[in-house]
Amino acid sequence: MGSQTVLRLIDGFLLFTVFVGTPTIAAAIGYAAGRGRPKTFNRDTFVLGFIATLMVSAFLIVYAQQMHADVRTWQFLLQLACFELGVLLFGIAGGCAVGIFTHRTK
Repeated sequence: MGSQTVLRLIDGFLLFTVFVGTPTIAAAIGYAAGRGRPKTFNRDTFVLGFIATLMVSAFLIVYAQQMHADVRTWQFLLQLACFELGVLLFGIAGGCAVGIFTHRTK
């Protein structure tokens, strides 16, 4: 595999995570909240989860953006991992935001 192929695979993986993975996570959490799951959660818990995960997500994404790591170093993998984790946490925050409005107690 050439370096161009690897970079295209990484770009494809990032785009898949942003446009498919994150909305899927948000929809799954929102759907579960609409069904009244988990039982120990209430609206206040979803608000706290939204704020906490959004702050951590924003920190990780901005940190990864400011890294300016070269592709040939190990720091690029750290940058990639920080961005991916930030995007996944953004999906969780979105799911908690949907859960605020769809939460039902049973």
